[in-house]
Amino acid sequence: MSPLIVLLATTAGLLAVAAWWFRPILESVAADLQAMPPRRRAVTPGLADPDCGIGATLMAAAAQGTATAAKPAGGTAGGSAPAPKRPKRKKPTGPDRRSFLRTGIFLGTGGVLGAFGAASIGFLWPRLGAGAFGAAIDLGPEADVLASIDDGGGRFEFPSGRLYMVRYDAAKDPDGQYADITGDASVMAIYQKCVHLGCRVPWCDSSRWFECPCHGSRYNRWGEYEFGPAPRGLDRFPVTLENGNVFVDTATVITGPARTAGVLGEPAAGPNCN
Repeated sequence: MSPLIVLLATTAGLLAVAAWWFRPILESVAADLQAMPPRRRAVTPGLADPDCGIGATLMAAAAQGTATAAKPAGGTAGGSAPAPKRPKRKKPTGPDRRSFLRTGIFLGTGGVLGAFGAASIGFLWPRLGAGAFGAAIDLGPEADVLASIDDGGGRFEFPSGRLYMVRYDAAKDPDGQYADITGDASVMAIYQKCVHLGCRVPWCDSSRWFECPCHGSRYNRWGEYEFGPAPRGLDRFPVTLENGNVFVDTATVITGPARTAGVLGEPAAGPNCN
């Protein structure tokens, strides 16, 4: 769920609670306004009456008739009629202010936590679409992958799959230690994550090794351990060939070789980057 949708839903909920709480107050104010008598126009003495005195005469006659009709049979002291009673003001039936604030704080906190949780899940959950980490990735024809490795100076980087592709020569692996994970292909897929503390390991062009900038671990171009605090070589992904195309299963992580593997036995080609 999108964080924007969660925030919009939370805002709509808070507005609904506010409308529900203020509804009795608005109804009471509307009733008071409806019960108020209409305001009469005051005529300033000495100024000309625009209706030529006819309105004033009619108003005086109406007032005299009303006073006569409202006078009780027995009369009252002073001869004045009792004033009409104003309607009682309705008591609000909604929640009190403390309950409203408590409910608002609860809903606001829940909305913020929900939005944060949705954003975290969307960020951390692996995308299983084509070409993304966590799925089987089709890299295309084997010849194209080999050309990309040569163009990259010894490795082909595929960021969305979090992997490196390097050349694999079976003649340099007489015991076939990596034959199963290469699937009879002449390429090898290496996980970009350092096995020490999980940093992304970049490629060093001068040494033609993978060198971690976080704590100095170094791996040769097959991802085998060479130096640093890493407990083993880089992890790998299984590779298969289907109709000449290279497929890498990034949902399956194969534990890297032990420190003492040393199958490639290839020193650094130049100065180290870290």
